[in-house]
Order: sequence, then structure tokens, then C-alpha cells
Amino acid sequence: MWRIVLPLGYHEAMSSGKGQMIVPPFAGVSLVEYRDRVELTPAYWVREFVGLGKCKGKDVLCQPEDDSYTIFDEFLQDKDVWVVVGWEQCEDGREEPTLMNVVHGTEAEAQKAYQGMIDFCNMSKAELEEIGKCFKQTEEDLAYIRNRFPESPPDPKITGATEKERREQIEKRDLYQARLKVLAGMAPKTVTLMQQAYEAEEPQKREKLEREAVQAYFAELSLDWREDEVLAWQRSNPVGTKWMCEFARVLSEPQRELDPINHELALNWIRRGYNLMTAEELSDAILIMAGERVSPETLKKRRERLGLTSKRPPGPRPKSEQ
Repeated sequence: MWRIVLPLGYHEAMSSGKGQMIVPPFAGVSLVEYRDRVELTPAYWVREFVGLGKCKGKDVLCQPEDDSYTIFDEFLQDKDVWVVVGWEQCEDGREEPTLMNVVHGTEAEAQKAYQGMIDFCNMSKAELEEIGKCFKQTEEDLAYIRNRFPESPPDPKITGATEKERREQIEKRDLYQARLKVLAGMAPKTVTLMQQAYEAEEPQKREKLEREAVQAYFAELSLDWREDEVLAWQRSNPVGTKWMCEFARVLSEPQRELDPINHELALNWIRRGYNLMTAEELSDAILIMAGERVSPETLKKRRERLGLTSKRPPGPRPKSEQ
């Protein structure tokens, strides 16, 4: 069997789908953007592998007793097939399969499928998003890209960037910081540690702060977990006395909630074009999306506190735009 090691990837934790939580050792906390929300998600490092081998079809395909058994499976049961498999290995050595492609053909065809899976695993975020434009993406498709490339603080000091690219990066950075401010309402200490880790210059210090952010995440955001999930988390991610005390303190207080208006502003500031609206248009849009009338003056104060900058000058639209 041939095997190639691909670059490290940064993924969020996921449920096993069997009522149990897969809890690997987490390396940090990421901000993830979904269609309807932004949230903090613990993330872990994995190493990706792609392998190619040959076996009997019955060793890898569905069996007659399986609900998904097809005539294709029946035809290949006793035939030799090539199998291309992708899997991930976590820091603790646990391995999880991710992709599988069964090839009934020549070795050259199998090698082509093998290289195709390697190329897919090496695709950039931009390449995956471009492919996504060719078909109707499911939430699972979108989640794959979000989990593989979690949002990170944009850097406006990109070497060789044009003035337009710098302005775009500044706008994205401001939006990222606004989203962190909103999420700090739920997890203030987690967000503080994330920001400190980002600003840390020494790798060891950054890694220490990222790991501590994982403990803070547990203390501030695991309050509605089942007992078995809490215990599974602690087996893979030991929580120190400091954060266990914080967990007990947060547990005794009223549950924190996100401000829905601020969340809507931070989630859709660019996506819905709020940054291009007049104050009155923004007030009307927030009424429709959040179900609450907020005056233009109040919204101006809110977005300024979040650091969101409007691209429109004050006042109504000129007649040329109406």
C-alpha cells in the first residue's frame, strides 16, 4: 500500500452521530461563520492521509444485510477492486475515515483516482468555494469548508498587497473583531484569551494561551451539555482548578444570551449590505430581520461600539440613487 502525508488541517469537533461526542485533544478555539449565526468552536489539529490498496469487493462494500446494498455491491463482492481511502489522525493517535473511492478498473485508473483525492485534500479555500458555485451546496458542504478553514483575524499588512486589497483586509478585520465583541457577551474570558493568543509573538506563549482558551470555553459554554459529554471532554482535555471554579461560578449565574441586534449587525454587516445603507434603511432592515424597531441613532451607537464602519455618508440617499 502506498501512502502520502498531507499538510496539517484544523478542524472543529463533531458528533459521532451515535449519541456520543467525539472529543479529541483541542488545540484552540476558532470563530466560525454559519448561514444564520457566528459562534465559537473548539478546534483540533489533524494530520491527513490518503492511501491506495487492493482487496476483494466484499471487504469494503455493503453486504446483503445492509439497507444500502445495491446491484453494484453484489456484482463486485468477489472481484478485486482498488480502494482509495482518506483518513485523519488526531494528536492522541485516534484515526477517523473521511473519504473512500472504490475503483473497479486498471491500476492506472486507480492511480488517477488516488492522485485526485490528494489534489482535493490540498485544495485551497478559494478553490473549494469556486467548485461550490457549480452545484447547489448543502449545509454539510458549506460546513466542510468552514471547518477546514476556520475564520482567522485578517491581516491588513500583507506584503505586496494593493491599496484596494489592504482596505478590504481592514474591513474584514473590523468585522472579525466586531463578531468577537458580540460573542464576548457569552464567553468574555474565552474571547480575551483568543485575542491574547493572536497578539502573542512567541510560539510557546501563543500555544499556551490557545490551550487555555479551550479550558475557558468549557467553563463558559458547556453549561447545557449532558453529563457524559462533560466527562468525555475532561478525559481528553483536562480542566484545571481555576477553570473548574469558573465553571461552577458561571453555572450558578443566570444564563448569558447574545444580543440579537448586535449579532445581526455583526453577522450580516457586509453579507446583507448593511454597510452600504443609510441610517433609516438600516433601521428598516433590522426591523425585518430581528423583529425589533431600533432608531437610527441607537443603531449608529451600536455599530460604532462594535467598530463597524459605514461606507455611506450621513443623510438620505441623493436623488441620483433613488
